[in-house]
Amino acid sequence: MEPSILLGLLNFPQIWLAVPLALAFSVVYAATRAESPRFIAVRAAKIAGWLFFFLILVGIALHFVV
Repeated sequence: MEPSILLGLLNFPQIWLAVPLALAFSVVYAATRAESPRFIAVRAAKIAGWLFFFLILVGIALHFVV
């Protein structure tokens, strides 16, 4: 039985470096667009969700191409 694609992506230690980078980027980007701490937190969570979604898509695409 072959492991799933997402579990295969988690085997690379370097992929875990993307988590704090994406979180930091989303907070900084959201903070440049608003002043309210609540709005910054909500917007940063949305941006981080989109970033992780696209990182997973790119990982899946690379899995099939390479």
